[in-house]
Formats: sequence, structure tokens, C-alpha cells
Amino acid sequence: MYPFLLPEIFGYTIPMYDLFILIGVFFMILYIGKRFEKNDGYNRKQSNRIIILIAISLVFALVFSFVLDGIFHSIKEGELEFGSINFLGALIGGFAAFLLLMKYYFKDDNKDMKKISNTVITGVVLAHAFGRIGCFFAGCCFGIPTESYIGVLFPYGHAHELYPGEAVFPTQLFEAAFLFILFIVLNRVRFFKNKEVETYLIGYGIWRFANEFIRGDDRGVVFPLFSTQYNVFPTPSQVMSLFMVILGVYLVYKYFVKKQNHTIA
Repeated sequence: MYPFLLPEIFGYTIPMYDLFILIGVFFMILYIGKRFEKNDGYNRKQSNRIIILIAISLVFALVFSFVLDGIFHSIKEGELEFGSINFLGALIGGFAAFLLLMKYYFKDDNKDMKKISNTVITGVVLAHAFGRIGCFFAGCCFGIPTESYIGVLFPYGHAHELYPGEAVFPTQLFEAAFLFILFIVLNRVRFFKNKEVETYLIGYGIWRFANEFIRGDDRGVVFPLFSTQYNVFPTPSQVMSLFMVILGVYLVYKYFVKKQNHTIA
């Protein structure tokens, strides 16, 4: 891990990665709760119930991410290997769990899953942006070596172990910047209102697919025969990103077809 940058609290030293994850989740919950009440028409009691379901979904997200990432690494190593997590795995598992929980435990008449999903995914983008800053401090999710002036030398962590003495692309900061911009776009640009989920699937899917080409860490494999020196093509994240883009395009198509049918009617 990257060196701890906070003093001990009750005998426990807090890593910056954990701190930024907590900050991200805090602002996500704050944003979602406020938007539910201010824009989506839910009262405080309803908002709190949805947030509780989101909190439960985060547990499922962590478990699913751990298992899915372990599967990808087990394929690569040829034996069972677990220990790391993957954001896209967490997104799939967490969102699936949230949809199921909402179906069975939130039956209010004013439930609008499209509106709720748009709000939740925008909050997830904000939390993810803070999380990527945490990744930078942890020295994980780093890029391939570079001699450019934007290269970063990690004195500790997996980047140092894999590329000792070499500067690498700070892909964590690239992604954090992209996610903060995406959050502003989803939250402020009128054109994307009511289309936040579709925009996220396409926008982040394309970004993540491209960003994987300069990632230098080990994400496991889907198809072992495609291994290269610095990267794996297609990486598990690229495969999932491709499906995200396809799903996003399909949802956009459905949105405009539905809108056109309403116009004709």
C-alpha cells in the first residue's frame, strides 16, 4: 500500500484509500437523498428507505466484485486466486441487488424505477470519482510505464513492485477527472436529464474501454491467449465495458422509439 498519510486513531492508522471511499459514499448518499426529495418527489421516509436498500446493495456489490475478480484471476493463474476487487463487477452486482430489493421491499404507488435509477447512477459516479483518488494514494489501478512529464513514480505498492524505479501513467487521476466531469454533465446539462443511465453506460463504457489500453496493473483475463507484455486484450473490464455501451445504445434506441410513438399518438 501507499504510505499511510493520517495519524493513528484509537490505535488504527487510516489508509487514504479507505478515507476517500468513505468520503465518496458519504457524498453519494447526501446527493441521492437530496435529489430524491427535491427533484424526484419522494418524502423523507421514502428516501431513507431507498437509501437503506442502497446500503444493503453495497454489501452485495463488494461480495460480487470480489468473486468476479477472483474468477478472472483464477482463469489467468490456472488455479483459484482471490484477494482483489473490480469496480465494474461491483457495479453489476450492486445494481442488480438494488433492483431486486426495490422490487420486493419498496412497493409505494409513486415508485418510478427509471427516475430512481437515474438519481442513483449519478450518485455512483460521484462516489467513484472520489474512490479513484483513493486508488491513486493506494498505488493500485496504475498505468503502464511512460517517459512523459505526466508520469508518476510510486515508491510503494503494486506499481513499485511491478515497475520499480519507473514512472507510470496516473490512470487513477485520469479517471477521477473524467468522472467528476461526467457527474457535472449528468447533473447540470439539460440534454441528459432523464437519460442519465443511458449516458453513463455509453460514456463510461467508452472511457473505460479506452483507458484499459494504458492500464498496467493485473486485472486477470477473460481469454488467456491474448496476453501481451503490459496489457491483456480484451481485458475483463473491456469486455464488460463493451456490453455497457451496447446496453446503453439499446436503451437510447428504446427511449427515442417510445418518444416517437407518443408523438405520433
